[in-house]
Amino acid sequence: MKKDVMKQALALMPGQLKEEIKINLENPKSYTRLFVKIIQKIDGMKTINLELTKLKNSILKINKETHSKITDEIKRSVPKIQSTIISVKDIEYWLQTAKKGNSLIYYTGRTAFDKRSVKEESVFKKVRNLAMDYDDIPKKSKKYQYRGSVKGEWGCTYKDNITLVQKRVTKEQRDKIWDEDKKEYVPGNIISYPIYNYIMIKQ
Repeated sequence: MKKDVMKQALALMPGQLKEEIKINLENPKSYTRLFVKIIQKIDGMKTINLELTKLKNSILKINKETHSKITDEIKRSVPKIQSTIISVKDIEYWLQTAKKGNSLIYYTGRTAFDKRSVKEESVFKKVRNLAMDYDDIPKKSKKYQYRGSVKGEWGCTYKDNITLVQKRVTKEQRDKIWDEDKKEYVPGNIISYPIYNYIMIKQ
């Protein structure tokens, strides 16, 4: 179908664009780029006849089908398991058996939480207490390495028993939408957010 539409464009387009279509007629990889040029050419014409209208509609239909295919491929590539977390007991066992330099992935998932489950809350609290001396409300008589004001004041001092590391597993996935002004596909709706491994390393 794409080649048939390109043949129609070859018969209808003028000048240099006609020559470019002719040279690339047997090169399907060039079609997307040429389709954009053809639509731009048609949109720039003062008068558009029925044949040109049909050509533009055929190209837009191909672009829509290509967009749907790309979106489906992205959706299929999104990990089915969005998050996993171990238990507090797993962490305690690891602490007893791990040697210096050993690492443990205690959570895999998004960085932002709408609301943590009871299990997630207990695991993150356990890890935080292992890694640092943390106060939700900083004490005046206490010196901290770090202080912040995210959802209220807090203060912490890191301990030397474990190090916390965060590594990205998958990037943010977006579908693509057609931008009529730019005459190209641009990033659209978020299909899935980045997934990270939360890791602790024994010191």
